[in-house]
Amino acid sequence: MLYFLLKLFSSLPLVMLQGIGAAIGLLTYFSSSRYRKRLNQNHQNAATFSGFKPAPWKVAAESGMMFADTLWIWRHPKSSIDKVTVANLEQIIGLAKNGKGLIILAPHLGGFEIVPRFFAAYIKATVMYRPARKPWVNELMLKSRQHSQIDFVEANLGGVRKIKRALKNGEVIGILADQVPSMGDGVWAKFFNQYAYTTTLPIKLTHKNDASTIFVSAERLSFGRGWEIKYRLMSGRYPECPVKAATLMNQFFEASILSKPNQYMWSYNRYKKPLGAELVPAG
Repeated sequence: MLYFLLKLFSSLPLVMLQGIGAAIGLLTYFSSSRYRKRLNQNHQNAATFSGFKPAPWKVAAESGMMFADTLWIWRHPKSSIDKVTVANLEQIIGLAKNGKGLIILAPHLGGFEIVPRFFAAYIKATVMYRPARKPWVNELMLKSRQHSQIDFVEANLGGVRKIKRALKNGEVIGILADQVPSMGDGVWAKFFNQYAYTTTLPIKLTHKNDASTIFVSAERLSFGRGWEIKYRLMSGRYPECPVKAATLMNQFFEASILSKPNQYMWSYNRYKKPLGAELVPAG
């Protein structure tokens, strides 16, 4: 029944779905004190550090639209591609097909769900994801994400092996690298001037391969118009020090987020301490 309702909901025009999503986002913000507190704190701290004007109610609305975007992209896989603009696409395609491999890193910003689907129209990719806690949500996600050009692998040992194999074969991989990794899989590095437990997997992959890395974001355009994909090619390599390397990676994400700060998922518990991880550094 719920799957049917979501399917019916996602069949609406994008502009209407985003409007409803914005309303749901605001309702969640004002009805959940826990959600509101985390969003406000993360958003305000980043605004104070970076100098942008905080607008938590806009963040809440944009977060609801992020959910709406995801449903619409799943429901309209072909139409969603037509609503994407990207500059210098030829450069990305060239990097993807040079036989050395390509690492695509993206944050939870705007219509991030369109990123792998858009590039899959040109190249085959292996994308790592974290399963949802609720089985029915995970089932819906996997069913909706099915694509002949994308191999979705879980963020576990088996998934890491597949990612490594794909990159070794000169293929494209994608990771939402602003998620908190499991214990032992990351280091404490500054993210908007606060220590965040940060994954080191992309760093390890580049140290072992000659693959290029691009940082990608999908910024939401005005109601119903779609998304603009922007990317930055990383020149050179990460520092050998894991903390310095993770800090550099976070700085790339910060630059992407600051382009559209209200579209980032500030409600995500980015600064939590995973079970078994070392203590957060002082300062």
